Amino acid sequence: MLLAKRVYDKPLRSDGRRVLVMRLWPRGIKKSAVHLWLKDLGAEIVNLRAFKAGRIGWPEMRRRYLAGLRREPAASALKRLRGMAKHGRVTVLCSCADAKRCHRSLLRAVVGVMIAIGLVAPPALAEHEVQFRYTVLGYVKDAAGKPRKGVALEVMRQKTGLSYPGETDASGLYVIVTRMADESLGERLLVRAGPRSLQIAARFDPADHAAERGTRVDFAGAKVIERPELFTPTLKQFLNK
Repeated sequence: MLLAKRVYDKPLRSDGRRVLVMRLWPRGIKKSAVHLWLKDLGAEIVNLRAFKAGRIGWPEMRRRYLAGLRREPAASALKRLRGMAKHGRVTVLCSCADAKRCHRSLLRAVVGVMIAIGLVAPPALAEHEVQFRYTVLGYVKDAAGKPRKGVALEVMRQKTGLSYPGETDASGLYVIVTRMADESLGERLLVRAGPRSLQIAARFDPADHAAERGTRVDFAGAKVIERPELFTPTLKQFLNK
């Protein structure tokens, strides 16, 4: 699990491994407050100065940062961070006061997508953006309510035939991220776990490029139920696991 916070906030045991993602060491911070320094995941100084001076806006700053993650040595550092976050609790740190316009929040989103899709390298640039993905998640349990681990699932776009695989963890949870854009509104998806399946429609607001898009589909014994109202809280629980 990957968390993000300001480096000047009070360190907590719940932070897990504290990883600094800045090009320069922040003033007043002791070395003992950080477990690892991945400076190559920090925003490039020239871009950061241009952003703070108002020469570029946040959309351009975000584009440059995400593009930089695909180049070395940042790509290798990202792969290392992804591996750490997949197997334990990690908190990335930087000095930005505004978390919404800060690379640490972008980094958390990127790593979350990589873990959910099962990639070890950063996906294409567009896939970091909310409007290019649709997430289907949920739980698979037997008729008695016991979680089923290791169950293979797939989400298939019936328009294109493209299939996205997934597998449940120890809690019975699966998370499958599909590539779908604004024009995919209403597209039919088939969610399948073995012989059980459910056809659903992709529902979202195409004008909203901030909120995560997706739904929750649960498999309970022989029943398959869509619970879209539980998507957001379940996704947040998964990201904060």
